[in-house]
Amino acid sequence: MINIISKSYLSRNVSGPKKVVDNLIKGLNILGYPYVVNKRLDACQRLWIHDDTVALAEINKLSLNIKVIAGPNLYVAPRHVSAEIDLSKAIYLHPSEWSKDFWLDFGFNRCQIEVWPAGIDTDEFKPSLEERKYVLVYFKQRSKDELKTVEDALRQKNLIYKVIYYNYYSEEEYKILLSKAKYIIWLGRQESQGVALQEAMSFNVPILVCDVLSVGHWTASSKLMSILNEEENAYNNTTSAPYFNEMCGIKIRDLSKISETISIMESNWENFQPRRYILENLNLEKQARDFLAIYEKNFGLSFESGIKEKLINASDWRNNKLYFKLYLYSKNFIKKLIKR
Repeated sequence: MINIISKSYLSRNVSGPKKVVDNLIKGLNILGYPYVVNKRLDACQRLWIHDDTVALAEINKLSLNIKVIAGPNLYVAPRHVSAEIDLSKAIYLHPSEWSKDFWLDFGFNRCQIEVWPAGIDTDEFKPSLEERKYVLVYFKQRSKDELKTVEDALRQKNLIYKVIYYNYYSEEEYKILLSKAKYIIWLGRQESQGVALQEAMSFNVPILVCDVLSVGHWTASSKLMSILNEEENAYNNTTSAPYFNEMCGIKIRDLSKISETISIMESNWENFQPRRYILENLNLEKQARDFLAIYEKNFGLSFESGIKEKLINASDWRNNKLYFKLYLYSKNFIKKLIKR
């Protein structure tokens, strides 16, 4: 049994962190593995603190019998982690090798790090029988000049295309656009995993990734841009697509090559197999098993013992309290109004 501590789980809005928790739960359901959500931190032996920094601050008080996995949706940089939190007996998760390397290269040494990406729901995101009619451009927090370069190249080739703007579409709209796309030109920021990109791959839509040159190669609000300092933003061991190979499409870092690469995609888009890549590497069942294997590798807690474990304490963590749910729903509602 595993106790999942997650604020994103309560949200009604689709987001990357919510997909991480929801898709793990889908995988656990496939495996028939028991879990509870937002119970008190000592509810059972296995504890996963997904995105709740308040819960993470409480692990100092827990018995050594409670084995803790933390992350990945807690902190952006290692210097953000409070020095008062004792992480020495926890495992910290990162979704990809580059994000793990980022933390190690910036001096993180407070606990063991494991790499674990969330699974992708390949039943929800599956190929359609619709005719593939256009090129889809996914634009996420890059410069308008870069978008213009991509659009100019498409126009010069007289190609039909549509642009989808991050934060300004619903999941249903995304699926409809994917169902008729020949391929996607992905003009996005760095990603520690890139769930939306992988969902497109699960649709069997190949990707032309216009990759980032550094962590700071993106355009966002001053508040978001200030999260990382100059040195962190200059870090160049990064990518927009950390899970990707020749089955999935093509990556370029030099945007001057966009025109010739579009020509290659036009000739070969039907030959790529991005869905096969997802089925082999990031399906829900596999990623749930890989997650549970972290407890066995680091704490000696086997899959079989977890299947048999019963709840020790049934009380709720604060995320399950009515006052907190009302607070969270109100906060999300206000965010939606501001966005509109």
